[in-house]
Amino acid sequence: MRAIIGYGNSLRGEDAFGLDVIKELQKLSLKETKLISAHQLTPEMVLELQEADEILFIDTCHDEKNRYALACSLTEQNGLNLSHHISPKTIIYMLKNLYAKFPDFFIYSMMSGSFDVIEDKRRYRESVEIVSRHLECY
Repeated sequence: MRAIIGYGNSLRGEDAFGLDVIKELQKLSLKETKLISAHQLTPEMVLELQEADEILFIDTCHDEKNRYALACSLTEQNGLNLSHHISPKTIIYMLKNLYAKFPDFFIYSMMSGSFDVIEDKRRYRESVEIVSRHLECY
């Protein structure tokens, strides 16, 4: 089974990217795929992910220079990042060490300089659609 987790804050502009991708994916009939929409990653999610062979995390990453660029991995989150309490790597670590589960995992991220508003609605929408289409075919 594949799990796709889109997370972020729908009240904070472009931080809603992961949630908006999940909304698009919910319109499709993806086989053997669990879609999870969340405000942030939490340790309890590990319980829902025990059967996953593959986990895809979708989020927004702050980057002033490369707005709306899409990336397939993130640099390690530092301890000062308060927008999400735990990182995707923490979720994977918990699966491995608590349940002896070793899923493949990927992180899809949209770079953003704004967590207050959607600055360019056309480019934001394009980013959501590109990732949604890619995950549909993946």
